[in-house]
Amino acid sequence: MSRAAPPSRIVAVLLVAAAVFVPIRAEAADSTVTVNLAAPGKTPTRAGAGFLYGLTQNGAGPADSVLQPLRPTLFRGGGARIAGHGWLGDGYRAGTGYRVRVTSAIDQARRVTAAPYNATYHLLVSDVWGADTEQPANTVYPCDNGDCANWRSFITQLVTDVKASGVRVRYDIWNEPDGTGFWPRGVNSAQYFQMWNTAVTEIRRLDPAAVIVGPSYSGYNHGWLDTWLARTKTDGTLPGVLNWHFGNDPLADSNDAKAIMSARGVGPLPMTIDEYLFSQQQQPGYLAWYLTRLAPSDVSAAAHAIWSDCCTAGTLDSVLSNGQPTGQWWVYRAYAQLTGNLVATGGGSGVAVAAAVDQGAGRAVALLGNQTGQTGTTTVAFSGIPSWLLSGGRARVTVQRIPNQSPLAAPLIVSSAELTVTGGALNVPVTMVAGTDAYTVTLGNPIDGGTTGGPSIVDANTADFSYDANWGVTTGVADMYAGTANWSHVAGATATFRFTGTQVALRAVRDVDQGRMTVSVDGGAPATVDNYAATRNASGVVWTSATLGNGPHTVTIVNTGQRNPASTGINIALDRADVTAAAPPSIIDGNDGRFVYSAGWGLATGIADMYAGTANWSFTAGSTAQLPFTGTRVALHAVRDVDQQIIAVSVDGGAETLVDNYAATRNASGVVWTSPVLTAGAHTLRVRVTGTKNAASSGWNVAIDSADITA
Repeated sequence: MSRAAPPSRIVAVLLVAAAVFVPIRAEAADSTVTVNLAAPGKTPTRAGAGFLYGLTQNGAGPADSVLQPLRPTLFRGGGARIAGHGWLGDGYRAGTGYRVRVTSAIDQARRVTAAPYNATYHLLVSDVWGADTEQPANTVYPCDNGDCANWRSFITQLVTDVKASGVRVRYDIWNEPDGTGFWPRGVNSAQYFQMWNTAVTEIRRLDPAAVIVGPSYSGYNHGWLDTWLARTKTDGTLPGVLNWHFGNDPLADSNDAKAIMSARGVGPLPMTIDEYLFSQQQQPGYLAWYLTRLAPSDVSAAAHAIWSDCCTAGTLDSVLSNGQPTGQWWVYRAYAQLTGNLVATGGGSGVAVAAAVDQGAGRAVALLGNQTGQTGTTTVAFSGIPSWLLSGGRARVTVQRIPNQSPLAAPLIVSSAELTVTGGALNVPVTMVAGTDAYTVTLGNPIDGGTTGGPSIVDANTADFSYDANWGVTTGVADMYAGTANWSHVAGATATFRFTGTQVALRAVRDVDQGRMTVSVDGGAPATVDNYAATRNASGVVWTSATLGNGPHTVTIVNTGQRNPASTGINIALDRADVTAAAPPSIIDGNDGRFVYSAGWGLATGIADMYAGTANWSFTAGSTAQLPFTGTRVALHAVRDVDQQIIAVSVDGGAETLVDNYAATRNASGVVWTSPVLTAGAHTLRVRVTGTKNAASSGWNVAIDSADITA
């Protein structure tokens, strides 16, 4: 697979007589997208919430606290790049190289196919075999010279081992068999079909219920797929799932694949995309665009590709940074919050939108993505807004920006206000600061606090809560939020609630027949809560957490089986949770006047991938920039690129920290340095141009983007 050329760069050209800075102009275009909340469609499938090689070798990482909020549906793996080279490295037999890879795959599958994930695991058969692009030149591939015997032995061993584990997987037979480094024997060649047919026949002989995935081409190709479907239909070796990688538009590609299947008298087969996003597309704006195109398609699952952290780092390929969420993580989190029913959307030019409405959760959410790096203003035109989202004819409207940052503590709140809805319609302008950003627009009822006008309300019957088998649900309960009660009267019954924020208040029934429960956060000491009351209160706050660090947390609720002597029962009935989010950092553009620059700095405007489109730049050693601010922390955003030098950063005249802004791939607005937590009050950030650089850097540039101030 080829990698696209890096984006345009800020280029500083030093001439004999003068320094000339050449800015890159943004392509800003206004557009409109439509969201019709009165046209509900299918239940969201979370088709894009999948990951290729995103887990650690034994499947234990990443932690549940950062994985479960994404509500993943698909994982794919097979031990690629684990030392030993698989079956191939063992001399085409089941030795230690094979064993370590199949053990890794089974361990990963065991975790993610069980509750609470209940995801699908695609076992990449060719990776267990050893075809992970590191195979030697003298490799004997399956069915070379017409001999498929060893390949058949491998399949027999693999299926036998998987069946013995008791874990269910789907068999993805060969990765990218189209002339790539994984299969150099030719796309749709006679040998390929020998290999494919042998594997399918043997898998189905040993496990008739097995689901087979293929052909897993490296890209969507109409001609290849048409030929492949015709041949496998004739041979009786059609898969259970039709799969390909990448492609330009998942909605268009899936429609084309359905047309091929119809023309060939095949199917309809479920469709998956086991790899999507090239390396340069792995940023919030493009990710959100791809997910919005997946949402209305008939693709059942898709997996985020692996480029930077193959293959056991457990970072979901840099969706996490040192275990912490990045901008991409927050896009997946927003995607997971498209609950209830998808609604009709349309319009846009380079910008796409997917939206869902969920009365139980009390919200409507729209996710905006960007394919072309477009800036300017995109108007989200809502229509058909239901009355339950309104109070006094107004809705709480919150716009959040998800910048391309790593790590990112939380999305940035652009605006949150109560707006008047007229005739069920409302236009919400979203100014896209950088083409790599994603955005969400959330509508909530002001009486409930909306999404940021007060705590976020999470009904106990949504996917953020999970329950063991000893819980039931009752609907139509008039005095409870969304009319639902999740209840248990079994000692030891356990429920968990996962949220991101700084505090949570739990609401539950207090009544004459209620028992005692324990509540704990993040595995801490449990507190006992007595829900007995002489007078019923079905939705009052029964427990509130301490103030927590902003981030993902897990609340565990256990029915103790005990009760107040005055109570007639040991029932526990959960109503909802109120989640408080941290106030987002305030953003200070490098050109808004609060930054003070010495001589030796210039300004460029119209930079598409920088905040507010501006860059304050210097390549003069000794030049300084200072930012007085009031708060407890500051994070500096600056350009990282192939032509950037080293800066020195300090606070309040303290020791300087050297920050190397060289990077092989451009990131124009990421955080390059974050201060420690400071005492609340006035402080000064200082940036100094050192005049030194990484040996790999081609220039001496420094370009400041913005700063985030935490109150």
